[in-house]
Amino acid sequence: MSERCLEHVLKIGLLGAVQARCECREIPLGPPRQRAVLALLALEAGRTVPMERLIRGLWGERAPAGARGLVQGYVSRLRPALAGVGVTIAYAPQGYLLELASEQVDVHEFRISVTRARSLDTDEARAVALRHAIALWRGEPLSGVSGGELLDRLRETLAEERLSVIEECLNTETRAGRDTVLIPELIALVAEHPFREGLVGLLMLALCRAGRRADALERYERTRRRLVEELGLDPGPELRQLHQRILRGTVRAAGTVLSSPVETVTVPAQLPAEPGQFTGRAAELRLLDSVATRGDTVAISLVTGAGGVGKTALAVHWAHRIRSRFPDGQLYVNLRGGSPQRPLRPIEALGRFLRALGVPADRVPDTVEEAGAVYRSLLADRRVLVVLDNAGSVEQVRPLLPGGRRCATVVTSRERLAGLVVRDGAVPVPLGALASEEAVTLFGKLLGGERLSAEPEAARDLARSCGYLPLALRVAAADIAGGPAGDTAGRARRLADTRRSMPTLGTAGESCEAARGALDRSYRHLDPPSRRLFRLLGMLPGPVFALEAAAALAGTTPGETDRLLCGLAAARLVEETEPGRYVLHDLVREYALDRAWAEEPGPSRARALDALLTWYLHAVREADEEACHTDAIPIPMTAVT
Repeated sequence: MSERCLEHVLKIGLLGAVQARCECREIPLGPPRQRAVLALLALEAGRTVPMERLIRGLWGERAPAGARGLVQGYVSRLRPALAGVGVTIAYAPQGYLLELASEQVDVHEFRISVTRARSLDTDEARAVALRHAIALWRGEPLSGVSGGELLDRLRETLAEERLSVIEECLNTETRAGRDTVLIPELIALVAEHPFREGLVGLLMLALCRAGRRADALERYERTRRRLVEELGLDPGPELRQLHQRILRGTVRAAGTVLSSPVETVTVPAQLPAEPGQFTGRAAELRLLDSVATRGDTVAISLVTGAGGVGKTALAVHWAHRIRSRFPDGQLYVNLRGGSPQRPLRPIEALGRFLRALGVPADRVPDTVEEAGAVYRSLLADRRVLVVLDNAGSVEQVRPLLPGGRRCATVVTSRERLAGLVVRDGAVPVPLGALASEEAVTLFGKLLGGERLSAEPEAARDLARSCGYLPLALRVAAADIAGGPAGDTAGRARRLADTRRSMPTLGTAGESCEAARGALDRSYRHLDPPSRRLFRLLGMLPGPVFALEAAAALAGTTPGETDRLLCGLAAARLVEETEPGRYVLHDLVREYALDRAWAEEPGPSRARALDALLTWYLHAVREADEEACHTDAIPIPMTAVT
C-alpha cells in the first residue's frame, strides 16, 4: 500500500502509547482495558484471536467470572469507533478478527521495514533503512493499557526486538565506518543496558578507533567487574578477544584495512540454490532441526542413503530453511566422495573455507593441522552452518568439523561413516526413497496438477517404476513433459520395460536401477548432437563446468553448445546454476561416462580431451590467479583417464 493511500486509512500505533489515527485525527478508544483488547487484536491483524487469549491478556490467571461478557462489551464499544474509518472487528466461533492490513499497524510496519533493510546491497543503505524503521518507535510499547502478565511479556518481547534492531543498526553503521560518531549514543545505551556485551563491544571499538584506547580498556574493566560482582560471570569470549586486540594494538582505525586476517568480519553465504519442488521428508527435517538446536553438544547430522535418493536436496533445503539461526554465515563444499573424480582433500576444503572466512590466500596454512586450528579458532564463537556434501570417508570429514557448540554441521554421504557417529557424536539421518504419496505429489509439482489429475493411476505407475527415487522422478517427469498430453500411461509402461532390461548401476541396487531406467529413456529421446555432448560431459573431471568448457570438449560453437545445453537442462540431465555455468549430478555423470565408453570411439574421446586441455591451458593464461581456482575450470586434468 502506498504512503499516499495510508494517509487516508486507519493507522494503529502500539510502539508507544496505544492509539488509532486516521487523517491526523485520533480515534477515541475508551478505557485502558478496552485499548488492550484493540492492541491484542492489532498484534494479530488479519488473524483470529481466541477469546481465551484475550481474557488471559486482560486479566492473566485471575479473570473475573464474567470475563467473556466483559470482552464482548469492549468489542461492541470499539466497533462503532472503528466503523467510521471502514474497519471491522469480525466475530468467529473461536474469537475475534481485526480486518486490517498488517502494514496499518506500526509493529508490523516496523518488522516489514527491517526485513527490507536487510535485503539492501550496502551497509550505508541498510543503516539508513534501519534508522527509518527504528524511528517508528514512540516510547515504551503497549503503554496506556491495563492487562495481565501476557501483556507484560509482550512488552518485554517488543522492547527486546527494538534493542536487537538498534544493535544491528549500530553494527551496520560501524562496518560503514561511522563508529566514532556513535560514541554518545553507545554510552547512553550501555548505561541503560550494562550487561549487553554486544553494545559494550561496539563502544569499546568506537573509543579505540577514536584514539581513546585507555577509555576503551577502562570500559572493559568496568563491565568485567560489574558482571563478576552482580552476576558471578566473566565477559564472553567475543568481548575478551576484542579486549586482547585492543591491548595488542591490532584494532584497525575506521576506514583502514585490517592488519590481521582473523579480525576480518566476513559472512560467507555459500549454499547452492534451493532445490525446486522439494517434497516430503517431514520426519528427517524434524530430526535435523532437533540436532541443530539442542545446544548442549556439538551439532553434527549425518544424512546417508543411496545415490540419487535426495541427500543433497534435503541438506540444502533444510540449510536454507534454518539459515537465519546462523547469522555468521553458511559454508558449503562438495567433497566429491564416491564419484569417478578424485575426492577433495581436507587441506583443499580447509583452504576454501578459510578464504571464504576472510583469510588472505597467502596466509592460509599449508598443513591440515595448522589450517584446521585456524579454522576452528575462527568459528569458535560464531554461529556458522557447515554443509559437507558427498563425503567419502571419516578422514575426509573430521578436519572440517567446527569445534564450537554455536555451529552446526550436516554431512551427506553414501557411506555409513560409523566412526563419525561413534567418536564425533554425529546423529544418523538415514534417507530412503520417497513414500508413494510423496512421490506422486512430486510428480504433480513437476508436471502440473491438471496433468496429474487426468491420469492419476499412470502417475502412480510411473512413481513405482522410478523406485520412488527423487532423481529418477525428476528425469522421468522432464521426459513426459516434453511429450504429448495423455501419454503418461504409455510412458510409464515403456519406462518399466526399460528398467527391467537394464543392469544395476554401481552398488545402490534398486535405487540406481530406477535412476538408470529413467536416464536411459531420456537419453534415447535426445537428438544425436545432444546425445554426443551429454556423453562427452561425463568425461569432465568435475561436476561443475562452464559453457566454454563444454564447447571445447564437443568441438562446437558456443552458440550451438548453448542450444544443446538448454535441451539437456530441459530434460533434467544437466542443471544450469547460473548463466553459462552448469552442474551434473554424480549419478548422471556416471551414466554419461558409461555412455561415452560404450558409444564414443576411442579416437573421438582422445580428441575431445585434447581440445579440453588446450582450452584449459588458454584459460589459465588469460585468467588471473583467483579465476584459475574457480570450479568453473575443469581441473585437475590429471583426474581424466
